[in-house]
Amino acid sequence: MHEHVPDGGIVVSGGRDAFMEVMDTSSRLVWMSASAVRVADYESLELEAPLVKSGVGRAAMDRAAFRHSPGTPDAPVRKRSIAGHLFINVAVPSAPIPPKLPDGPMEISVDKAHVLGFDAGRSVSILTLPEGDFVEVIGESDDDDSRVFPEGGILKQIMLSEPWVVSLPTPTRAFFWWGESPRSFQGPVTLPSDSNRRD
Repeated sequence: MHEHVPDGGIVVSGGRDAFMEVMDTSSRLVWMSASAVRVADYESLELEAPLVKSGVGRAAMDRAAFRHSPGTPDAPVRKRSIAGHLFINVAVPSAPIPPKLPDGPMEISVDKAHVLGFDAGRSVSILTLPEGDFVEVIGESDDDDSRVFPEGGILKQIMLSEPWVVSLPTPTRAFFWWGESPRSFQGPVTLPSDSNRRD
């Protein structure tokens, strides 16, 4: 993973643990905890305006990194301490597009420089839409059978025979389901050629 991240980038520790995010409403900058947290840490987080809580979820990838903060490709990832936790500036979202189907996902275009790493030998969930493939980024597949996908969406599983490192596009098109089981697929991405696909 480190070879895919330039000087000033950050490889996030914590694997498939939970991470929390807050947003600065004055700038729309999203700050993510630099290491894994407990959901209780998010629930007890006390913020001062213009910061607001924007979500907590379990990472679907085995490791992740950010090459730089939004809009600053030649500068180190921005860091700051918030309520006693180290946060990094990872994203700037556009205005969300409401779900087109009942219980369907919200769609957001996100400016970020996000790199995902998946281990060999594991299954990865892929949301295939007419316009491309979107990889799981947040959440687990337990409730995917009952999830309402965007029109034309098909859920697939790919089995990785080799480690897979994928850089999300900038901006990234992201689909979010919130509630008790947060879930997100993001992309589009190019699937690894050596994976075994299972519909």
